[in-house]
Amino acid sequence: MSITNKITVKRAEIAVAVILALCSIALMIKSAENRITWNAEENMGAGFLPFYLSLGMFICTILTIIKFVLKRSPQSKDDSPFIDAVAFKFIAVTIISLVVLVLAIGYLGIYFSLIFFLAFYLRYFSEKSISFITIFAITTPILTFLFFEWMLKIPLPQGVSEPLFYPVYDFMYGGFSFAVKMIFIILTVLLPTALVFLTSRFIK
Repeated sequence: MSITNKITVKRAEIAVAVILALCSIALMIKSAENRITWNAEENMGAGFLPFYLSLGMFICTILTIIKFVLKRSPQSKDDSPFIDAVAFKFIAVTIISLVVLVLAIGYLGIYFSLIFFLAFYLRYFSEKSISFITIFAITTPILTFLFFEWMLKIPLPQGVSEPLFYPVYDFMYGGFSFAVKMIFIILTVLLPTALVFLTSRFIK
């Protein structure tokens, strides 16, 4: 019997629910090491979003486990194979690439690791052009940086790439006007698209 036949819908549901419940608990404990409050006097704590998102995920997994134990869900009584061989291959590649991403974040930082992850993932699973993949892989980390570190003031892991962001921080917290900062954001977001366009047009 192949591994895909051993992984039934019933086994997959309870296994994923338990794993997600354990991960939720671990994330809540880790998030609670930082401030998880958000009020008018203080900005959002670094652990606020991770903690409450993990709490929501934990509640959902507990409900899934209860329904499984009580045999209330169709999946809890389904002994058919969960995935076929082709789907298993894609899942395996996804899991391995995510593990590599997590390990890379500790060294390269989340932004550069995300570029490589998105480029590989889109290239492997989609039929998008190289230009689209390049633009998407570079623009997404830029938007992630602007959202978390500029708008929410929540720093994300940067690893050895942290010194590269010092000039950006100087600009973010410097005495520049709001209009100048908005122009900088727009140009930064559009820069990858412009570079890819120029490269594809003038470099054969």
